[in-house]
Amino acid sequence: MLEETLVLFKNIRNPKYDKSLAGYKKTGGFKSLKKVFGMKPEEVVQEVKESGVRGRGGAGFPTGLKWSFMAKGTGKPSYLVANADESEPGTCKDRELMLKDPHLFLEGLMIGSYAVGCHHAYVYIRGEFFPAIKILNAAVDELYADGLLGHDPLGSGFNLDITIHTGAGAYICGEETALLDSLEGKRGQPRVKPPFPAVSGFNGCPTSVNNVETLACLPFIFSDGGVESFK
Repeated sequence: MLEETLVLFKNIRNPKYDKSLAGYKKTGGFKSLKKVFGMKPEEVVQEVKESGVRGRGGAGFPTGLKWSFMAKGTGKPSYLVANADESEPGTCKDRELMLKDPHLFLEGLMIGSYAVGCHHAYVYIRGEFFPAIKILNAAVDELYADGLLGHDPLGSGFNLDITIHTGAGAYICGEETALLDSLEGKRGQPRVKPPFPAVSGFNGCPTSVNNVETLACLPFIFSDGGVESFK
């Protein structure tokens, strides 16, 4: 009988795991981010392409390919938005990751932000997820206090801020363009496409919207290798 290899839930299934920043670092946390900061953004995108990782929000679109569609040379800022709405009844995988291993998800968000040139990332979280909202805000505060967020984390020369934004409970905001409208303070409703968010997303700027689980996969790509490493 083959032994199960835990990946995303390896910390969550450990009863001794401390989900604080210090506890996450003891498991090797943020070593992948440090490695990524030593690469060029386009190299990070290529590595994610080659890993084969796909969007875990349901569509299954290749993540690295999605990033590569981001418009360049527009003179506008680029954004990465984490879709943590998870309003599909009976679905709670993202909730568990945010509740029990928040820094894994946030490290993935930071890796993705560097890859697409985003200096202000957003987490759009379902408004009813009160415990997860509290935990994520506390985790982000830890990152700022440690110097891993804000100006020049790990001496990278890259600046990054993260904002946790709570949704208003509308089911439709799980759709990425409705989510972006809601994030802008508008009524959440799907946009006509094209243009796609990669060209005109949040505030009319190039934007990638990625699922929580998708982002949580990223640290493993740079520490253990891509999908092929786990077959």
